[in-house]
Amino acid sequence: MIARVLTLLLGLAIAGTSVWEPRGSEVATHDVIVGLLIAAASVVAVAVRGANYLCTALGLWLFFSGMVYPVVPHIYIGIVGGTLVFIFSLVPTSDRTFWPFGRSTAPAG
Repeated sequence: MIARVLTLLLGLAIAGTSVWEPRGSEVATHDVIVGLLIAAASVVAVAVRGANYLCTALGLWLFFSGMVYPVVPHIYIGIVGGTLVFIFSLVPTSDRTFWPFGRSTAPAG
């Protein structure tokens, strides 16, 4: 669950980084669309099994989109954001390793 929350925040952050791109450019539009798609897919992945693989594909696309849009801020956003989205998307939704509320298993004893 925490991985879905982090992926949601990453998607919103990627969409927000479009302010560093030239206003109205294809790169800014790309970052907003991909960021919002990542955020939406992470919310859907909480309820729908297997939807996190859409985030995996979007993370890979974001990573390699620097070859399509060779603009320096976008390349760094793609490398860092794409890698983090890819990694977090592979964590199962049921994993509560770092979840701060409650326990994932019953206490022993």
